[in-house]
Amino acid sequence: MNVLVVEGNWNIAQVLSSFVKLCGHLVDEASDGREAIRRLQGSRYDVVITDSEIISIDGPELCKFIKSHFRDVYVIGMSGYLSALKDLADAGADVCFSKPFDIDQVRKAIDCRIALRRASARMPNQNPSSQEKLSEPFPVVI
Repeated sequence: MNVLVVEGNWNIAQVLSSFVKLCGHLVDEASDGREAIRRLQGSRYDVVITDSEIISIDGPELCKFIKSHFRDVYVIGMSGYLSALKDLADAGADVCFSKPFDIDQVRKAIDCRIALRRASARMPNQNPSSQEKLSEPFPVVI
């Protein structure tokens, strides 16, 4: 899977990126919302992991952009603030984690996305994005 990590804190971005790479996925990073949009427009991503408190365009606005332009992209939102997690969920994040997060939960969320993709591939007469929406818990705040 191709994963975009959007995180303004360099240390957290490195932890997430390194872990996702160890899980066997390709990873790009963006430190703010504008850079994330540029990357989304230039490459195809299966998963975007975004913090809520990023500069230029915040996490909820980025999530709205993704869900309106790239409907099949699975968005994992993160924040240290409960109200920001709600904002991410309201903006369409597929799953939300509070910080500090359990890195294994991130792996499980990506694995869930992989399983949903495989299941939708086995049902060729179904619209994959609508089938995924029916199958996914939407949104989950952990």
